[in-house]
Amino acid sequence: MFPKERRKEILEIVNATGFATVDDLSKRFGVSVDSIRKDLKVLQREGKIKREYGGALRLEPESAAAPDPAPSPTLESILADDEAKADAGRRAVAARAWLEINDGDAIFLGVSRTNVYLADLIAAGDKRLIVTTNMIDVLQRLAGNPRVTALATGGYLNVLNNGFTGPACISLLEPLLFSKAFLGTCGIDLGTSAVLATTTDDGKVNDQVLKNASYRFLLADHEKFSIHSGYRWASISDFTAVITDSTNPNVLRAIAATGTPVLC
Repeated sequence: MFPKERRKEILEIVNATGFATVDDLSKRFGVSVDSIRKDLKVLQREGKIKREYGGALRLEPESAAAPDPAPSPTLESILADDEAKADAGRRAVAARAWLEINDGDAIFLGVSRTNVYLADLIAAGDKRLIVTTNMIDVLQRLAGNPRVTALATGGYLNVLNNGFTGPACISLLEPLLFSKAFLGTCGIDLGTSAVLATTTDDGKVNDQVLKNASYRFLLADHEKFSIHSGYRWASISDFTAVITDSTNPNVLRAIAATGTPVLC
């Protein structure tokens, strides 16, 4: 399903039910929560929905006198709980990834919400690092630590994920070498060992980073293993290790079968 068609169905769901959570929409359409958030940003920008923490609300006419179908505090608590559960997995992955970074490393952090949390740990730490990234959110978090040299790739700015992508970004990455790279994914198909990206441009940027890094870490919280749609840009075996918070024995066995270590 193309994003435009998915957004049309999302709008129908929100208008019919009054609200929808990011997690529910992600499972319904079989795409990552980040893809759903991008869809909601587009719909809000078009004035069709109202975004709330963790989901979206139906846009009611200003003249409507009828009260909300559900009390606002209850709805907000539901959305906040869903978002907190999703972020707990990403934070756990980021904390494990932090252990793989040594003083003096030159690393790359790709566009990923997990990498935003990893950047927070780097910013609060005392390791001297050179960090290259194509994500503006990562740069902003690293700005206050004088021990960290933060470099931006530049390139075409994708406003939906607040990151650089496209041929210009790839060209700027070509001469750069990294001791370690930490890359996210929109989903992983364990049946085919496919590592997926939302767009071909995102995948091509990540592929260039894989070629330039000595150690390559795939960041994947437990939700990523239930998503099987997107553009395949790598295989699990292309990575030095997979860092995950998943405790599902089937998931861990499937990763181990590729010969790639799992770090939890």
